[in-house]
Amino acid sequence: MIVTSTLAELLADILEIEEQDLNFNMKLSDFENWDSVNSLRILTHIEDEFHVRLSMEQYSKVQTVEELRALIEEMSNE
Repeated sequence: MIVTSTLAELLADILEIEEQDLNFNMKLSDFENWDSVNSLRILTHIEDEFHVRLSMEQYSKVQTVEELRALIEEMSNE
């Protein structure tokens, strides 16, 4: 649950959306402010916030917010 709320806050801040508008089934690419710069900002913030290291291969395979949440949890448990 902590990952979910922290990730929602992080995405809302970087993508400049309201947390309540965030749907975990949405594709990341569907967000209006999703671009390569914000994608990298999100990656670095995730690594800092959750103390995980994600490879570009892992990160680029993620399509939805839920897949991103699951990846963070998986990497946190390693």
